[in-house]
Amino acid sequence: MQRDPLAFLLEMSERYDKIAHFRAGKLPVYVVHHPDGVKHVLQEQPRRYSKDTIQYRALATITGKGLLTSDGSFWLRQRRLAQPAFGKSRLLELDSIVVPATEAMLARWFDAASTQRELDVDDEMMKLALEVVGKALFGIDLSQDAPRLTHAVLSALDHIVYRARNIIVAPAFVPTPGNLRFRAALRTLDDAVYGFMRERRHTGNLGDDLLGMLLRARDETTGEAMTDIQIRDEILTMLIAGHETVAAALTWSWYLLARNPDCQRRLHEEAVNVLGERVPTGADVSSLTYAGQVFSESLRLYPPAWVITRKAIESDELFGYPIVAGALVIMSPYVIHRLPSFWKDAENFLPGRFESDIESEQHRYAYIPYGAGPRMCIGNHFAEIEAKLILAMVSRNFWLSMAPGKFPAVAPLVTLRPVGGLRMSVKQY
Repeated sequence: MQRDPLAFLLEMSERYDKIAHFRAGKLPVYVVHHPDGVKHVLQEQPRRYSKDTIQYRALATITGKGLLTSDGSFWLRQRRLAQPAFGKSRLLELDSIVVPATEAMLARWFDAASTQRELDVDDEMMKLALEVVGKALFGIDLSQDAPRLTHAVLSALDHIVYRARNIIVAPAFVPTPGNLRFRAALRTLDDAVYGFMRERRHTGNLGDDLLGMLLRARDETTGEAMTDIQIRDEILTMLIAGHETVAAALTWSWYLLARNPDCQRRLHEEAVNVLGERVPTGADVSSLTYAGQVFSESLRLYPPAWVITRKAIESDELFGYPIVAGALVIMSPYVIHRLPSFWKDAENFLPGRFESDIESEQHRYAYIPYGAGPRMCIGNHFAEIEAKLILAMVSRNFWLSMAPGKFPAVAPLVTLRPVGGLRMSVKQY
């Protein structure tokens, strides 16, 4: 599990039907690898299971009690506060943010193409996604700060993964090089987030984006405003969850397209047919059907949230087996998306499997890149619109390729990421 968690979880699904059980020290662990089990835990009985697991406790050292890690009535209140920022009217305006940010990135790519210089597409997607989420949710231009903040985010996330995977580590207060890097990364993120809040209050206009909603929010019972720490936790949660996950999925999309040139060619043709030479708008999103299928298939093979964990609050039963209270339950989208009983040619990149008539026949819980149930990712539609526009705009202008035989290793960190980035050549059409 420590050396190669993806291989371990895949082996569990191959050796044991629907569910496997082992102990990690004294902790009973259940690995659920059947869609019916996912449905039970995440959709039918979510109140029997909490996020009080090592995965989310580790994340909370960065995001605090944000939407991603909180539970119960506090989570429900925060979810209701944030929901309007992801409403339909907001999503229809997303093109006004995604398109200019992507155009600025493509301007750099034209220069790289003319000089035949390789690009780290992983890094490019990280910067772009951070710029989009900063502008869309908080009205902040992060184009200049993206490299610094992206580095801080990745440093912090890599550190908590290291601590979670190693039994013997120095306590957080010990000034080891790793702990010092983590503290520096948190300071960078905190300084940025509290700076956003100060600047917005200083203007006197709180705005109507997510940041403004959080600053204006009042408790329904007491009338009290959210504390600065609570607002900080939600901003940081959205910055991290809203940019690293989308960026990772886009990175793997380009990798898969480079490995499957016929698919990349079809994506280019759709972009040209739908957009022509004009600037895309939100109205084009519904016509970019193949771009949507490409993104969905990338999420199937390389789901950023590759593992979902829950703690059993009370005793339960799954497939006739008792689940004891206090047990850790593990569900892996990476594994479930590869189950041969639910996915034909599971290891192959086949965007066409997400054509509407074919997709409708799939088990609802065999595809869970955004989770499922009441805790499903709040930004799923945001991510899909963003990804469609970026995929179309890039593929209209550039052909991406990699050196033959160059396949990046997969690092199962907080999200799935290519080891050492993803260096690719870009050729202008």
